[in-house]
Amino acid sequence: MDATKPLRELLKFAKVHEYEKQGQGPEYKVIIESHFVTKDNVTNTTASLYRPVTKHGDPRIWFSNLKTYCKPCNLLAILILDKALYVINLSDKEIQKSLFDKGHVFTYLTYSLNEYISPYEELLEKLHEIHRRGFIPSITAGDPGVGDTLENALGIQRNNSKSPDYKGIELKATRISKNGKTKNVTRSTLFTKVQDSGLTYSEILDKYGKVQITRGQTESRKQIYETLSTKKYNAYGLKFIVAYDDDKLNLVDNAEPTPNLVSSWDFDVLRKTLLTKHPETFWVKAASEIREQWEYFRYDKVVHTKNPNALLLALLVDNGEITADLAAHIKPDGSYRDHGLLFKILPQNIHDLLGEEKNYDL
Repeated sequence: MDATKPLRELLKFAKVHEYEKQGQGPEYKVIIESHFVTKDNVTNTTASLYRPVTKHGDPRIWFSNLKTYCKPCNLLAILILDKALYVINLSDKEIQKSLFDKGHVFTYLTYSLNEYISPYEELLEKLHEIHRRGFIPSITAGDPGVGDTLENALGIQRNNSKSPDYKGIELKATRISKNGKTKNVTRSTLFTKVQDSGLTYSEILDKYGKVQITRGQTESRKQIYETLSTKKYNAYGLKFIVAYDDDKLNLVDNAEPTPNLVSSWDFDVLRKTLLTKHPETFWVKAASEIREQWEYFRYDKVVHTKNPNALLLALLVDNGEITADLAAHIKPDGSYRDHGLLFKILPQNIHDLLGEEKNYDL
């Protein structure tokens, strides 16, 4: 049978199989645990997922013993539970009756779905457990500690992946208080993205950077550590301009009489990056305490967002609700370092981009 686009997307979304990564030929065939749901039972079978050696290698799926379960042109529904496929023949009148009259099929599926714990429920319960542990010593010093410590408590290895952190859910942790005093609200990072055209970060540093002494340091270095927005030129003479006609975000300088185009980002790419990174997000709020010159965290609150409205991205950048930080410098040994361009948003603006919020006290 053809593996239609909706089926391929279902398999990919459930992290069962991705046809676009599969080679052609029988040696690349993948076998998946599967089941036929009958009017009064569930029988075991297997699904073969493959791409034949043809010009296009169109995706195929076949279930062992399928001919004994259904007839040609029957309508089949496929569900995925715990990485296994469940096939329901909706053209079979007895199966229809068992489903719609709340017989065996209905009871079996309802029970299975109730037994399934979603990643969202699983993560929320783990955060409750972490909260009950009280204050946890930070595993790293400085600003990254609040996020690194949370991920470590959840058993997540630190990474710079573009994918979400926990089974499709992105985690963002911030401090809301320190030693009992409420902290000033700070921006949260949405994602990082290199430019699609124009000067690279090192070239921007070379052309627009300044020799400065960083806070807490004694020696000067060439650097750019500044926020970029559409509202004004920053201290390095740079700002954003949203080019709606071209669907681009342009970085320009303050040259007179006409600003120079420095670098550019395609909004289509930025929107895809947002959807990849934030299909669902837990914004975790932590209380911070300093004990014997080391920081401890207690994770107290969660804001849950889902299904971002990526079409608003350009407007929110243009309005100044989304800004970006560029951090780059030359190290004492003469080598170059940057932290990328970090697109950020204030907590009070999150709902504009990321949809309805659900708030939980842990």
